[in-house]
Amino acid sequence: MKHYQKWFVAAFLVGLCMATGFARELITGNVSYIRGEKIADLGPSPIRGEYYNDLIPDTLDIASMGELSINAMTGNGDPNSDYWMYWDVDFNGYDSFMKHNFNDWCVTKFWETVPLLRMITGSTLNNQVDPIYVDVLLRSIGDDGLFYIPLGGRPWGRDDVQWGPNVWRTDGTKTSIGDDTVKHFTHPMPIGRAINTMMVHYQLDKNPVWKKLIEKMIDRSLEILVDKEDWGYIPGGFFEPNAKIILESEVPTGTFAVESHGRLIQAPARYYRLTGYEPAKKLSQKITSCVRYHGKNFGPNGEFLDEGDPLFHGNTCALLSMTDLARATDDADLMKFVEKSFTWARKQGSSTIGFYPEFADPNHPSSESCAVADMIVIALKLSRAGVGDYWDDADRWIRNHFAEAQLSKIEWIYSPEYLTREKEQDDDDDGENSGRQRPVAPGARTYDRVPERNLGAFAGFATPNDWAGNGLIMPCCTANGARTIYYIWEHILDYSNGKLSLNLLLNCAAQSVDVYSYIPYEGKVRLKIKKPCTEVNVRMPEWIPQNSSDVKCSTNEKCSKFNWKGRYIDLGVGNPGDIITITFPISERTVHEKIVNKDYTFVIRGNTAISIDPPGKYCPLYQREYYRSNMSWRPVRRFVAEQVIDY
Repeated sequence: MKHYQKWFVAAFLVGLCMATGFARELITGNVSYIRGEKIADLGPSPIRGEYYNDLIPDTLDIASMGELSINAMTGNGDPNSDYWMYWDVDFNGYDSFMKHNFNDWCVTKFWETVPLLRMITGSTLNNQVDPIYVDVLLRSIGDDGLFYIPLGGRPWGRDDVQWGPNVWRTDGTKTSIGDDTVKHFTHPMPIGRAINTMMVHYQLDKNPVWKKLIEKMIDRSLEILVDKEDWGYIPGGFFEPNAKIILESEVPTGTFAVESHGRLIQAPARYYRLTGYEPAKKLSQKITSCVRYHGKNFGPNGEFLDEGDPLFHGNTCALLSMTDLARATDDADLMKFVEKSFTWARKQGSSTIGFYPEFADPNHPSSESCAVADMIVIALKLSRAGVGDYWDDADRWIRNHFAEAQLSKIEWIYSPEYLTREKEQDDDDDGENSGRQRPVAPGARTYDRVPERNLGAFAGFATPNDWAGNGLIMPCCTANGARTIYYIWEHILDYSNGKLSLNLLLNCAAQSVDVYSYIPYEGKVRLKIKKPCTEVNVRMPEWIPQNSSDVKCSTNEKCSKFNWKGRYIDLGVGNPGDIITITFPISERTVHEKIVNKDYTFVIRGNTAISIDPPGKYCPLYQREYYRSNMSWRPVRRFVAEQVIDY
């Protein structure tokens, strides 16, 4: 199936989800939030901009990936439970189901990411969920300022609990999450996502109420921090409203640490950069120092540590957060540490296609999309900061495992081969991994259009050559992959003070320029200049030698001169209406690589893998030989927002 045909089918299914989707406006009365009414009269920030029809090369388009992700994030939610996500997604033909459990709190990641993707797509798909996301957030903030997850009305909220059972109470004692008297609880991870969500809205609407809520949440987070002067930590476990901690509490270590208070580094770091709020800086720096020096997470050379195999995403998420802190505080030493650890991490998978394992074990058979997404964003942020040049790493990983990890077709879920495989697995499976055999609470499971509603999700357990993995999805991968789509879009180009720099040769619509990328059909990119440019700089891909005479440029169909500046070519001034075309050679190469103890052979055109041997069996990856044929064009409705945010 050609690329444009895949997008047509995907768009049809998205439209089907919209047409048969969830008509609902009011929040349910079933879930017992910590507040009867939302804490403030705030709503989702409006996304305004310009729509226009265009024809683009039928090559990788980040905005189209974003549209599919919106379908998955808004489609996964439970309309009978305020669109709290279904954590377990099990593909099994017409018996595919989704099931609630403790991890549904990850819906906070959807709350953060959906408005980001609406900024770059203009999509209004299932936008009835947006005010409900905001209402639930604002009804979940306690009097002490923290975000609290409700258990009342969500009987599945204690199933498959992560991070240990302990809950801190108001008198400093602990109980178990299984204690029926625990009605609401929080944890550093959802607190961080709640702050990020509020920052997205604050950056868009500038309402000072968001600022007040964020700062109260940061202040209260500092109150549950064990302060050790130049470092600090939040004890492991959960917290009831107004919980008190014991200062002699054990320091969190290993994956347990980066999966708990390590997830509260990024949000305050970003808020400090945005506002200069000193307590945010203090909170982020103290936790960073704990994770870096006291949490047994990183070795002296940045290697990942843990008593077992460290969760790759746990450490890379911490590195991504540290990158934001280093940028916010101009901490060159911390940025160098991130680069050192990133350099170690990039060797633990395939730097050719961007396959990174769920655990930091080169023999681990599957990749968690969260890990791939983190590696891409770190590469982008380090490159933009000038710490290292990882643009080509990001380009390879985006075009290959990241793009292939997004679910863009679902017919394989109903195939006899896959269903036979599912039956065999069910016969052997005791249910520990998927929950297929476990009893579930009433209302916890749905069989309603599960594959269609998750179209655009990101794989949780893909192998190097097959999306199917074990047939399950972790929606955290969908959320982190979708957020990375925004990061990628944000880094494709820079436009500041009239200077335009194109860093990644991908299709893109922006206020300053429209980009049309012919890669990998041809070595060609076309720019339609929309704002005055004192300089137009375009980065050449890694397979083009610097100062190559094979690079040709034209402006309005007339040959134009340019100068090389490192890996960029400087095309000089660009005026609104100018059409600038750059051409260069593109060729194929064969790469043999051992990934998770198996030998694979890739045919790579430019930076894009177009085939893999051996191929996958159920939902095979890299079936892209159509890139060898004549390039086709695809009609799209492009969108350029009036306002986008620095993320």
